[in-house]
Amino acid sequence: MQNKTSYKINIGRSFRMPLANELASDGVNYHMYRFEQGNLDLDPEISYQLDLSVDHAEETFSVGVSPFVNFFQNYIYLNPTSSYFETIQIYEYTQAKVFRMGGEFNASASIFKNLQLDASVEYVYSRQQSGPKEGFTLPFSPPLSALLSAKYQFNKLLFFEKPQLIADFRITADQEDIVPPEEKTDGYQVLNMSFLSELNAFSNNSPLEMRIKLNNVFNTKYFNHTSFYRLIDVPEAGRNISLSLTVPF
Repeated sequence: MQNKTSYKINIGRSFRMPLANELASDGVNYHMYRFEQGNLDLDPEISYQLDLSVDHAEETFSVGVSPFVNFFQNYIYLNPTSSYFETIQIYEYTQAKVFRMGGEFNASASIFKNLQLDASVEYVYSRQQSGPKEGFTLPFSPPLSALLSAKYQFNKLLFFEKPQLIADFRITADQEDIVPPEEKTDGYQVLNMSFLSELNAFSNNSPLEMRIKLNNVFNTKYFNHTSFYRLIDVPEAGRNISLSLTVPF
């Protein structure tokens, strides 16, 4: 494979009319565990965006970076308030000038013939430049996070064909950049394991595809800052295992 570097750039402007629920909501959203109040005075949302992407690939490794910059003239979002309806927090639809920037960095390397390592880092920075929460970020803003992955391809293992063992290790930082009365979220580290293989169960047909996945190997208790479940103090799923079989026909 020849060395290759690619460059991409995109400059755009978007326009969006307010949705019906953003204008007229006035009740409890039980799926999201919050009371939502619409705003009939919302203006159409307008934004400007610049995206860049640089990717470089060689025979044994690749690396890429994709930053972006966003400016919203009147970003529409749900503003958390300190008021409650019974025991459910009230959110009000509002809009503000918002500046956003961030990006993703990723790298991949083949250490040995059967071993591949991957790494990615994601970060988003947001700041409201007008409105009732000027100077703060946006609600449910994701914290800095990284994902490290390792995949080993076996030649053959017992009666398994093309078996693969995959380990994903996610590292997430504390989220202390919040919108009052939003609460801060501690960082966490979670390990997931997967085993993939083909099974020749039927000699005249295509092989079965099997996948066994063990999530949250160390049974870590953690809260995802972008999840609505943390609003009612429900952590993410603990240790669990899943098995799937795909039968081609």
